[in-house]
Amino acid sequence: MALPVVNSSRYEVEIPSMGITVEYRPFLVKEEKILMVAMESKNQKNILRAIKNVLRSCIFDDVNVDDFTSFDLEQMFLKLRTKSVGETVDLKLNCQGEKCDHKIDHTVNLEEIELEGVDKERIVMVTDEIGIQFNYPSLDTLAEVQYDEKSKPEVQLKETMKLIIGCINNIFDADNVYPGNESSEEEKIEFFEGLNSDQFKKVAEWFATVPSLKHDIEYKCGKCGHDNKLELRGLQSFFT
Repeated sequence: MALPVVNSSRYEVEIPSMGITVEYRPFLVKEEKILMVAMESKNQKNILRAIKNVLRSCIFDDVNVDDFTSFDLEQMFLKLRTKSVGETVDLKLNCQGEKCDHKIDHTVNLEEIELEGVDKERIVMVTDEIGIQFNYPSLDTLAEVQYDEKSKPEVQLKETMKLIIGCINNIFDADNVYPGNESSEEEKIEFFEGLNSDQFKKVAEWFATVPSLKHDIEYKCGKCGHDNKLELRGLQSFFT
């Protein structure tokens, strides 16, 4: 005789960049195991793949997880984890006081974490008449950007340009709209290389404000008494 099937609760959450509400269930023990194995590997591609696969299993609506922006995925996974495991997460935080290596236990209420600053229009005006409408980058797009603070400036510029070009929805002026998928990569590079420093800075500043899960916390060190302040940003901050 087959064992009974346990029905999961159903919840709703809005996908921030899409403005649509989807229905989901908590992840199951078998799915939690997939996440744990991926987390233990400390391989970002494995972790991202595992999170996506779990989201595909838990979301009832017909949405493409690959189309999620980085903050869509962060928001969705945070809500999923809250309903699956619990509303709080216990962290061990370092004291920031001079010559103090004490670790402080701190509990974060995940229900208090809210995503802010989503730009629905996603438009950057580089002149009074010429503007660019961007798409927010997906995690896959961000993963393709291969540079860090130690990279040479020319490498950083090349990779930044690749990110910007990959996120173009359209470019427009007073008379026409030029869809991004109808222009070649060379044409897009030529367009951005034709901007002056102030115009390109506007584009860079928009990308610098891409939303992310963020939470400011304050905690006192029980060893040295130092008052600490810390900004948690992104999934990794909340679950390590």
